[in-house]
Amino acid sequence: MPSKHEAAILALQSALSGHASDILREQDLPVECPENGVINIVPGDPEDVGAHLGTGRIEWQRPVELEAVVQGTEAAARNAEMDAALGDVAARLVADRTLAGAVDYLLLSAPEESDTVPMQGAESLKGAVLTVTLFYETTENPME
Repeated sequence: MPSKHEAAILALQSALSGHASDILREQDLPVECPENGVINIVPGDPEDVGAHLGTGRIEWQRPVELEAVVQGTEAAARNAEMDAALGDVAARLVADRTLAGAVDYLLLSAPEESDTVPMQGAESLKGAVLTVTLFYETTENPME
């Protein structure tokens, strides 16, 4: 059985699994962008944000970057593709902010967009990072 930390990331990955883009986890971006785009899940380190004294419960928050890359021949097309891709991600995640009970809550940030993408054909690509912060609790042993 995975730890609560791993279960939260697996639940996020599962929530994104029906997205049109290829979903990766902690991988280098491919050399070439897939036609349908790519989203790479990059978890940050969990941060201990407090303990419930006497209960043995620890509160955590964990930032997870979703690196998205889309392609299009014109800037307007790339902007529309990115808007659609991130809109779909947001809709999937806010539909169940507990990720089927794996977390207590998730919070989305505004996307940070970039026209510089380290892939072949970069002139036809657009990238963005959407940070999702996961909030959850564990027992005193955070690896249970």
